[in-house]
Amino acid sequence: MTIPFEPLTPGKLAEAALVPQVLDNQWVPRTLLPEMIKKGKGLTDRGIKTRRKKYIRKEWRRALIYGEQVVVNRAYMINNDIVVDDYDDKKNQKHFKKLLGDRVIIPYLFDEETPDQKPRFTTSDKRWKAWLEILKDTYPACVRLNWEDQKTDFDRMSSAFHRYIKSLDTPGMPENLASYLAIPKDSTEAFKKRVFEVVDFVTNTGRTGSFVTRNLLYTNFVTVPGTPVNDGFYGNGLFSAELKQIFDLKYNVNLPDAMGRYALTPEDSLPRSALGDLDETLRSKSITDGNIKDIVRALQQLNFEKISKGMYINSLANLSLSDVIETRKMDEWDKYINSIHYLLKNPFEFEDSSNKVYIQFEALNRAISKKREEQLTAKWDPWIKLTLALGLSAVELWINPADNSQKLMTQLGTGSVAAGFTPFLMRLTITAINQKNNADLDVSLDFMRGTINNGQEAWKEITKQLKSSFREYEKAITSTEESNQSIPEAQTV
Repeated sequence: MTIPFEPLTPGKLAEAALVPQVLDNQWVPRTLLPEMIKKGKGLTDRGIKTRRKKYIRKEWRRALIYGEQVVVNRAYMINNDIVVDDYDDKKNQKHFKKLLGDRVIIPYLFDEETPDQKPRFTTSDKRWKAWLEILKDTYPACVRLNWEDQKTDFDRMSSAFHRYIKSLDTPGMPENLASYLAIPKDSTEAFKKRVFEVVDFVTNTGRTGSFVTRNLLYTNFVTVPGTPVNDGFYGNGLFSAELKQIFDLKYNVNLPDAMGRYALTPEDSLPRSALGDLDETLRSKSITDGNIKDIVRALQQLNFEKISKGMYINSLANLSLSDVIETRKMDEWDKYINSIHYLLKNPFEFEDSSNKVYIQFEALNRAISKKREEQLTAKWDPWIKLTLALGLSAVELWINPADNSQKLMTQLGTGSVAAGFTPFLMRLTITAINQKNNADLDVSLDFMRGTINNGQEAWKEITKQLKSSFREYEKAITSTEESNQSIPEAQTV
């Protein structure tokens, strides 16, 4: 059969549409990788599957609730256990169909012409029939980069991945990645050597006229020799876990970058800023010296409203699809999305608009929790984090809304910033530092991106001025429940 559907191009997606990384069949929480490698456990191990599913379900719910629209590779609709569990029973079918029909979930068609075209990969008849059943009596929207010939678009994405991995030997890049990956300083040289081996492999692959793929990199640097990539047995030489995280992150931001929409990287994952690829962004916004002074002044004066103490739902994973649908009908959800829109359109007004996002986000979480009073088992003591990234360097500013005098600052990356044009990024994160008794109600969004005329001078001024208002910490503060919603390299809308 061929079902009717609405074909979309990326420019027709919602302004704050996102693509969740967590549905990638190779995604693994950072804290789980060492155990898998040490004990020789693969993705099919029962214990590993169970622990991964908890993460994936929570992040899938986070995307459906906090995202304006969620783009999902159609392959994941069929082969991801968490997604399939959401529609493979009579009770949930109608809810999943509604999310498709309401354009909340948008299938991305890779090389399929229609959503009911049989996949090339192997899947069980049961799963395929369940997917076809979902498509019955539904009028979904599906997105492709191009509804005619996508080869040029695919080549562009393959080239972006190849080019980035090949650039990892750029001076400062290995050190920057080592900083984000928490590699000890006495191991940095060994890490650099391994990175150079990766770059040599990519260079040689390119000379054969081919782009390097993630599977090729996995086979040579990540997965146990002789084992299938899909089985997920990791451990191939030094730093295989660290290299896997780099390969995965770049691979998963490729599609949202090509679409000009947002990548949602899960908690316990390498953040987008670690890639140090901001210089590939479309230079559509020039940030002047005057802007920088205003930004620093606003950061120094930034205060957030206190929220009244109370109990919240412990985990978004506890929400059903019915809860998701009801949440998206709430006035609080509309107000939250509108606050996101305003911040994206008016990034220089972040002193006021970031506070509004925080207020609306808290109101939404309180409304969600009120609906599920029987599950109010967690306190939520959020902190606000502002991340400023210039080139390969970044500074994180933490503010406690319960006591705005508590302001902390830490620096990430190499600390090396170019003297000329330098890419600049600001991210707002609402999260909790301490996992104990805290609800996992968290969101993050890159809301300002552009270039600075003199990055080196701006960096010196920013760090100098902020040190007078924020208490400096040498080690990065890590939140236990942070999702990273990052803007694409190049807006193609």
